[in-house]
Amino acid sequence: MRFYLLLLGLFAVANPIFEHQAEQPIRTTICAIKGSPSIFNGRLVEVSGYATHGADNSMFEDPTCFWSKDNPGIWMEYGGTTGTPKTKSSTPANAVDPRIMVVQGIGVVLNHNATFDQFDKLLHSVPGKDVSVRATVRARFFVTPEMVDGKLNTGKGYGRKGCCMLFAIEQVTALESTAAEPSIFDLAKTYTPHKP
Repeated sequence: MRFYLLLLGLFAVANPIFEHQAEQPIRTTICAIKGSPSIFNGRLVEVSGYATHGADNSMFEDPTCFWSKDNPGIWMEYGGTTGTPKTKSSTPANAVDPRIMVVQGIGVVLNHNATFDQFDKLLHSVPGKDVSVRATVRARFFVTPEMVDGKLNTGKGYGRKGCCMLFAIEQVTALESTAAEPSIFDLAKTYTPHKP
């Protein structure tokens, strides 16, 4: 009998069905994250929104709850070692390992696939101009203790001048844009809520 239990144990170890499942992302919205940032800190999330990238910004936002006095922005970085080009000031304050992005002791690896390549290409398709790309991403979300209460411009957050909370992109799962769209800053100005 012990022999059979031993065999069953060895089968369980060798069989992928019994392997530890990879972390599943929390499917949510940017507005929900902004409403309770401390709940999502360090967690893997899957959200849809607009990525905007330019000389002075690298954001992942939703025009319905865009960055404002009462709403901290979400700075966007690519995980792994790729980095978001052309934003020298965008290195997260807590990234310590030059081989891989590490924030708050958590490593963030980028799944560099064809969807990501198309996303990145569109995001940088109009030189010298901020544009947006609509996408669904899996990202690790981070907020510093100084930003949990929603205060802005403390200089102790992530991104340019410590402005923001942070999305560290692990994977672009879907790309809704087929061409570059206006920047999230322009979209937020013209956004009108849908009326049923």
